Amino acid sequence: MIARTLLALSFLGLAACQTVPQQTTVIAPPHANINQLLTVSQFRTPLFYLEAPLYDPEVKEWIPQKFLDDVQKSIDDTINYPYTDTQLRLALSQKLSSTETQQVIDFYQSITGQNILQAEQSFRERVNLSSDSTALASEVIKATLLSTLLHNVFISSADAVISRLDSYECLAIRQIPGSNIGLLMAKRHKVAFMERQVQRSLSNLYLNVSDVDLQAYLQFAQSAVGQKYFKARNEAMLSIGKEFGERVAEAIAPALPNCMGSFKVSS
Repeated sequence: MIARTLLALSFLGLAACQTVPQQTTVIAPPHANINQLLTVSQFRTPLFYLEAPLYDPEVKEWIPQKFLDDVQKSIDDTINYPYTDTQLRLALSQKLSSTETQQVIDFYQSITGQNILQAEQSFRERVNLSSDSTALASEVIKATLLSTLLHNVFISSADAVISRLDSYECLAIRQIPGSNIGLLMAKRHKVAFMERQVQRSLSNLYLNVSDVDLQAYLQFAQSAVGQKYFKARNEAMLSIGKEFGERVAEAIAPALPNCMGSFKVSS
């Protein structure tokens, strides 16, 4: 029951709509090579790890595939939404100089960088494997703040979803149809479930990357520019977490199956 509760909360946190938030602060324009960095580093790839629950065998046993497909499309639409890049460009430009940005670009354009990116983009192939990360891979994940990044995005999105869903009156939200899953129980176990999904995303992420490449990646991550970059990446991703979650609830609440007479009762 607990596992199903946590899975339901995850799905509520994975769909999204396309509301553009208001900009209230004037910020200096991004560096000329920030766009290149976002492209070369495949910067948004970690956000796709939010798909991890969709490949969980337990999920597939009781959630209709059509619903899973709809959730995945919502994730893709949100991550690929142009405003996401706008937010990321501005956040990175405040943390990295043009020279530092170029150093990061140079790394990701190297053979080692390309091998790392290939592994990160193909995470779906290994998300259900049961083995744990090697000691070296674990060091890389720690040095790049990847686990922290995913945990922060998952949790901030879930918090935003819960806050919004609390303002709706809808049977399908209080109890997911056919599952006996309530929102209150989902709240109670959200942290444990999110941590499990982060672990599923990362445990075999670098399984096919050589120790030589992992060691080179670790060296880059521990360098001055690497530390600055990964801290900036973490903060940039976190900056979109709450908005991601807020777009979720607005999109999914009226659309849930059997959501009869759904209406917003508070703001």
